[in-house]
Amino acid sequence: MRYPILLAAIFLIVILRPFTAAFQSFYLPAGTYELVLFLAVIYAFRDVRGLLAALIALAMLSVTLRSLGDHWRLLTFEIASQGLNLFAMVLVSVVLLSEVLRARRASTDLVIGAACLYLIIGLAWMFLYYSMYLLFPGSIFVSPGPRSVAASEVKLTDLLYFSLAALTTIGSSGEPAMTTMARRLAVVESVMAQLYLAVLISRLVGFHTASATTDNGS
Repeated sequence: MRYPILLAAIFLIVILRPFTAAFQSFYLPAGTYELVLFLAVIYAFRDVRGLLAALIALAMLSVTLRSLGDHWRLLTFEIASQGLNLFAMVLVSVVLLSEVLRARRASTDLVIGAACLYLIIGLAWMFLYYSMYLLFPGSIFVSPGPRSVAASEVKLTDLLYFSLAALTTIGSSGEPAMTTMARRLAVVESVMAQLYLAVLISRLVGFHTASATTDNGS
């Protein structure tokens, strides 16, 4: 089983990040959640040597830059770190999607991996929104406020919520005011997520039909 730990790590990030952002007593060092995510992804793909090496390198660079950016209050390092996170999530998404599409039977691990991919898509979009915010704050938030490493951590939590709301198409009236560009990107994210779910369901139905046909034939 490769993916249960990855799924648990993603849920841990989604559940705990809002609390640590809201309460100073729960403060964690910068890059902690990213490190947990990278470790879970590295464990899931430990048998894929090329991808494993790339993920280890990306993890080391990303966490180091994030820590240095937090220590020296340099947004440049923060931007570079988030760009690496985005690239890593896109890379993992491509590999996972390829695995889902090439599968010939629906194992429990494959279904969990497919669920991980759905959530990783949301994380990838979060890193995209956040990178855009760090580069051009006015492109995401109508009133972005002052740019600082401390303020950026709060914005990252807001963008996680915004991305998951778009991913699941639940919408929300509680997120900070977003620009027209951000909302259009959210529509693209929603469409991508729904297309993925449609493909996933069709694959699972196909596996079930093939299994039923085989059982009847025997």
